This record gives sequence, structure tokens and C-alpha cells, in this order.
Amino acid sequence: MSSKPCANDIYQFGDQFELKTRLNIRDILKDLGSFNDKWSQYNPRKEINRQGLCVLNDTGIIGPGPALDSLYEYNKEYSINIGETDCNIPTEFFYKSKSLQTCLGDMLPWICRTHFLRLGPGGFFPTHRDHKFGIQNCFRIIVPIKNCKPPYSFFLLENKSLNWNHGSFYVVNTTKAHTLFNASMDDSLWLVINAVICKESVDFICNNLLIN
Repeated sequence: MSSKPCANDIYQFGDQFELKTRLNIRDILKDLGSFNDKWSQYNPRKEINRQGLCVLNDTGIIGPGPALDSLYEYNKEYSINIGETDCNIPTEFFYKSKSLQTCLGDMLPWICRTHFLRLGPGGFFPTHRDHKFGIQNCFRIIVPIKNCKPPYSFFLLENKSLNWNHGSFYVVNTTKAHTLFNASMDDSLWLVINAVICKESVDFICNNLLIN
């Protein structure tokens, strides 16, 4: 690994790969049930059936804001410059969810904008690439929670449909073209974690690869 970690140190293991870390699905769904009234529309400029619930954001307060938006569009609209790494303050949900603390506690020094994503029936993300407008200083860890596998939901990476084990942590190379669509009649639920590319995060990935 080079002296200054870069994206290649992460994606050397593939564009989608599983880690040993697991989220307790039963416990996290119970925790989310106590926050049913706290979800906000994700990217409110677009009328798409999708909502978010912040775990780490720029204020520590659950609610709408840049952490549940396209940062590029938000910054452009409000003439400010909020980045992924500015969204690193834990919200009430983090402090009340023991299952989440168990999984993310050791990762807190190097993770930032983190949220649950709920796609209702027909909810989707159009094809896009992350970090298209700037230098990549973060990478994505995605945790599928509910109705995330085909034929319920389809996550396409470079037109390839990805498969998942619910509750598992996956690194996904979202700098490549990807799209997500909920084809079911129920909600699809995900946890999306942004992680800073640094020595600590690269070491964590290398030490927690799931070798089949």
C-alpha cells in the first residue's frame, strides 16, 4: 500500500465485496420502529418514493438537510460547500441503537455521512456515479437490511445485478455507474455508510475481508 492511502487500496479487492461485520436485522428493525416519524424525503427536489433517516450528519439532529440530499445539488442551491466529511456527528438514533453502536463504534473515527435509506414501492435512484464532481476522499459501505435482493430490488453496478446477504457489510465501488430500483410492493431498506479513505479504514477493510 502506498504511504498515502487511495481508492485503489480499497477497490483492489473488487467492485463489490463482503466484510465480516454483521448488523443484527431483528434488533435494528426494532430500533427503527421507535423512529417512524423521523424519516425525511431524500433529495426533496425529486418526487421519488424514497426517504432517509440520519445516523451521522452535519448537525447531530435528525431531520432534512445536506446529509439526505445530493451534496452537489445542495451546495449549488445554497452557495455553500458541505462535504461528506463534514457530516460526522452522531444523531439520537446512533446513541439509542445498541446494535448500531456495536457495529459502528470502532469505525466512528473514520466514517462520516451515514443514513438509513428507505425506498417505497417504485422508489429508485437513476443511474449515476458518486464523486463525479470532485476528488474521491471517501468510499461507500452498504448494508442491505430488508427486501434488497432480486426479485424485490435490483442494484445494478455497470449493468450487473448485485446480490446480497441481508445484514452483511459490503464495500461497493460507487464511482462506477450504478442504479437502484425497488420492484416490490413493500419497502426496501438499506444502511449507507460513507467512509474516509485513510490508513485506519484501509487496515479495517484488509483485516475484515470475508474469505469464502
